[in-house]
Amino acid sequence: MSIIKKVKKIGIQTILKRLYSPRPLEQHIQKDMKSKKQKVEAFIDKELTFDKDKIIAAAIQVNLQLHKSTIEYYEHMKLLTEKAVNKGAQLITFPENIHFLLLGIIPMFEKQLNKEKSFIKQGSSNEMREQFFLLGPYIEKIFDLTFSTLARKYQVYIMAGSITVPVGNQISNIAYLYDPSGKCLGTQRKLHATPLEEGFGLDVGNELNVISLPFGKIAFPVCMDATYFETFYLAREQGADIVVIPIANNEEYDFYKAFRGTWHRVQEARVFGIKSALVGKMGDLVFTGKSGIFAPIDLTPQKDGVIQEAQTYDKEEIVVGEVDLATLRTYREEDPLLSDSNQELYDKYLSLYNPL
Repeated sequence: MSIIKKVKKIGIQTILKRLYSPRPLEQHIQKDMKSKKQKVEAFIDKELTFDKDKIIAAAIQVNLQLHKSTIEYYEHMKLLTEKAVNKGAQLITFPENIHFLLLGIIPMFEKQLNKEKSFIKQGSSNEMREQFFLLGPYIEKIFDLTFSTLARKYQVYIMAGSITVPVGNQISNIAYLYDPSGKCLGTQRKLHATPLEEGFGLDVGNELNVISLPFGKIAFPVCMDATYFETFYLAREQGADIVVIPIANNEEYDFYKAFRGTWHRVQEARVFGIKSALVGKMGDLVFTGKSGIFAPIDLTPQKDGVIQEAQTYDKEEIVVGEVDLATLRTYREEDPLLSDSNQELYDKYLSLYNPL
């Protein structure tokens, strides 16, 4: 790296450090807690009980609005979380690329975006990758502070969606799961990149994680991962009861394209599926999708595999539904699709194909 480039990079990092400083948000959170006579520490030791047979889940459909400050971002996420909690939600899920909303903090970002129209310039893949390396560490701190606080404040489990951040010398799209104490229980790297992500060199993961919660086991692969059957199959083989999919589909809404993922995977794997979508526009990027909570067809009232689904594909919504885990477990025990599986065949051929 030339001296000029190095100096320029240091200057940019100094600006980003100031713009994305967590201190103003930390102070805001402290005031927020005091104003409601709620201190964060008061929640940590509180004993929580969850029904092992049923939970209420919320899939948040988030509008991509560019925020001008970290506090504005926090308040937006807080409002959505609070609305979900008021509807009884115990597990709340957010979309992929939830950090896009923080890009508005960069001076002139929105104005430049409107001027150039295109968020991604032709031949700018290396530049985009470099920007993720620069921005990632600062965005990750705000993201973690926001969702760890909200999980603790409202005493819920939050799958906080995903952010694109550096991991060593790699760039990964990573989803995070927080428990009611605000602790991050685990993360999940995206396993299948989109063409856009391949263009700037996104590094995919090679492990599918399943985490045990009081009410069941959960996996949370990211967006494109739901396009491939083996993702849900491998999750179920590890005991997953719920598979959460945060999405940010960069395409005009099409029912059949949208239908290709979570709903089908749920029917094949016999798990509950929860999908949270990012919707809205950022330059020439258009994000659409319908958040929803899905189950095997036989376990839904209308026999359509849908517990609840968003009414729109381009507006902010909160989708809430009951996830009956006891019924799912009984159904699995009696389900001929699972009892008649040919495990030897699967082991033989899955060993030949390593999509992860």
